[in-house]
Amino acid sequence: MLRIGQWAKYWASQGHDVTVLTTKKYDFMGPFGLEADLPREVTVVEVPCLPSWLQRRLKRRAGADQAPACGAKGANAEARASALKKNVRGLRRYIGSMLDIHDLWVAPAYKAGMRLLAENRYDAIVSSYSPPATHVVASKLKKKHPDLVWFADFRDLWVNNHITSAQGIFKKFESAKERRTLHGLADALITVSRPLAADLQSRHPTLPVWVIENGFDPQEFPTWMQSVSAGPRLAGNITICYAGTIYPQRRDPTPLFTAVNELIDAGLISPDKVSIEFYGQNERELNDIIQRTYANRHNIIKIKGFVTRQASLEAQRKSNLLLLLESGEPRAKGMLTGKVFEYLVSGIPILAVGIDNTHAAGELLEKTGTGFCSNDAEELKGLLLAAIEFKRFNFYKPHKDLIAKYSREKQAQSIIDRLAAFQGAASC
Repeated sequence: MLRIGQWAKYWASQGHDVTVLTTKKYDFMGPFGLEADLPREVTVVEVPCLPSWLQRRLKRRAGADQAPACGAKGANAEARASALKKNVRGLRRYIGSMLDIHDLWVAPAYKAGMRLLAENRYDAIVSSYSPPATHVVASKLKKKHPDLVWFADFRDLWVNNHITSAQGIFKKFESAKERRTLHGLADALITVSRPLAADLQSRHPTLPVWVIENGFDPQEFPTWMQSVSAGPRLAGNITICYAGTIYPQRRDPTPLFTAVNELIDAGLISPDKVSIEFYGQNERELNDIIQRTYANRHNIIKIKGFVTRQASLEAQRKSNLLLLLESGEPRAKGMLTGKVFEYLVSGIPILAVGIDNTHAAGELLEKTGTGFCSNDAEELKGLLLAAIEFKRFNFYKPHKDLIAKYSREKQAQSIIDRLAAFQGAASC
């Protein structure tokens, strides 16, 4: 996970001893394309979350499914896996974070954490949600070692999560578990935006809640200042790129599809002048949207599937417009994913569909002069026609000084500064 991984990298580069306690990555669970490249100075301890007998069974099943991948059996296996994901996602709308497979990680991770604490001297624990197991393990370790400072990070909300929020009795269980995990143990909560901070503060009024946004790694984007300063021009074609996850009715590109198709239907642009490319494990969800709305009648949508992180970044660099999708529902107003910050330093204009400037991401795009928000097909048509006419997106006027403050290096240092303040207070 990039956020915590890049913090760890910069803590180590600043001279701190850093250990990352994480789950073991299994090949049969699919690709992990967003893992940070950690330096050798960071000690990584991987703990299995599945018992050995279940690992062997899942590995055998994955091998059997992948062997005939080009035939009917492979297609059936892929369909079963996709259907299972869809069913789990549907179940999550009722049970939220309850009964998560990573709950199996808690006991072995706690045991590994206790061993590490017996062998080494640590000043602090930083845990990051999701899954909830990370905070549960940190809570148990803090209970045994109360001198440790514990910062609990919420890049997404646990309770009131806008995609997997529990309902009814499950919400009561989920709220009780969060409260039991944090209260009297966590020293401070961290999250990515003011709306999420307000939600956390309302439920945990006795705890400090800090906003440390997601960000970008300046080592990964060393020429970002030049890219942002270049002022992109359109040569004639428009390639629109989306890299991320699709959630129907939440992260939904339908307004953009409608706008482009209606422009082609009216003869205002040629279908060979525009391409919308999707990168990620979204084939089934995207195809459902396309079939329902007849969105690819002009063959403008290209589904590229899952690619490596570097391939994704290269595709973004070659694009003329980066697509950001997010839900406009009130519970999603605080969502501010790491993807937004990669987009900020790309030097490519950003189109946010589904939100406006009351959303944390929309406010950020407007403030930095890097993006335009709309969920209206007519407005999007006007935007695209103007870009073709003037060979540029007129809204793109980036403010480099504001973008620079979202460096992961600066954010990592801010956490160290806060930790020092806590340690100073404890010694008084």
